[in-house]
Amino acid sequence: MTRTPGPDPVTPDSAPSDSIAPDPDDAPVPSPTSTGIFSLEGRPAPGLYVVSWLLGMLGLGLLVIATMSGQTPAGRILLIAALASLVIGLAAGAGYQIIARSDRPEAAFHGASPLLLFAIQIIASVVIGTPLLVIFAGASPSTTFFVTSISLLAAYVGVVWLFGVRSGAMTWRDLGLPVGASAARVLGDVGWGVATMVIIWPLVTILTAILALGLNSSPPDVLPQVQTGLDVVLTAIGAALLVPIGEELLFRGYSLTAWLRDRGARSALMRSTLFFAFAHVIAVTAPTFEEGARQALLTVVVITPVGLALGWLFLRRGLIASIAGHATFNLIGVLLLALAQNLPQVTPPGG
Repeated sequence: MTRTPGPDPVTPDSAPSDSIAPDPDDAPVPSPTSTGIFSLEGRPAPGLYVVSWLLGMLGLGLLVIATMSGQTPAGRILLIAALASLVIGLAAGAGYQIIARSDRPEAAFHGASPLLLFAIQIIASVVIGTPLLVIFAGASPSTTFFVTSISLLAAYVGVVWLFGVRSGAMTWRDLGLPVGASAARVLGDVGWGVATMVIIWPLVTILTAILALGLNSSPPDVLPQVQTGLDVVLTAIGAALLVPIGEELLFRGYSLTAWLRDRGARSALMRSTLFFAFAHVIAVTAPTFEEGARQALLTVVVITPVGLALGWLFLRRGLIASIAGHATFNLIGVLLLALAQNLPQVTPPGG
């Protein structure tokens, strides 16, 4: 199922040069059908809709039972069954949305919900990453982080390609990639991304420190301990290259573009920013609910300005600029972490 792509929403020719102007029709585009959630009347693919709900609910039920079973052989089997049921059910739901939205206006978004694709990506990354982690069992934390980053990137790219590009909902150009652009243009995009995040990074760091003191908390640790040069390289490649490419492809290339078509620039920017911020709450692994709530609040507040800057870069310059900005922000963090963890211990006088 293909369609002629509309104007590229992220090229300089179609986006304002000085500011993000609100869309005069900044309102949701209505769905072609209006029916109850559990009604099949008027649905273009009722069988696919039923399959998505049945397998999705079955997967959630199995996941609850698997969690209660713990690390037992039966629990592991139930977990595998739960993930398989969930990913098939979610994929069926995404397929249904693509079919149901195929007759929307040409300028409207024709693909699956970004939230649905994010859920599919999470499960897909687990499915891809688990065998890799088994192969590299016993490896250093930085190697494990690198392998996990590969699985995340593979899941991001696979989901966006399958449900975005392959379905005909978007082209790679629609996703913000500078197809056919000159080397000067690409380097300019990279420069914009780097310069923007060099300015944003210290501001976000100050905000993080103030909020951490106020909440008596700290951001979740997502980066491994680095001790050797190889640790630094593997962590830097994972955090400052693989993860930014995957996240920008989904959160800016797919999600922001999808909402841009239906709701206008301002609404799309805010939605994609909050989506990006709340998605990072998954990294919270606090021992208590109270500490977890503080970490989650800190994460959302700190990530929001980063996502806002990345969205602005995407609208102004495209996907390369937002990837470069994301990579720069993460790379600064990796290098400072490596420096802090490997500073020589100074014994105070008389100690």
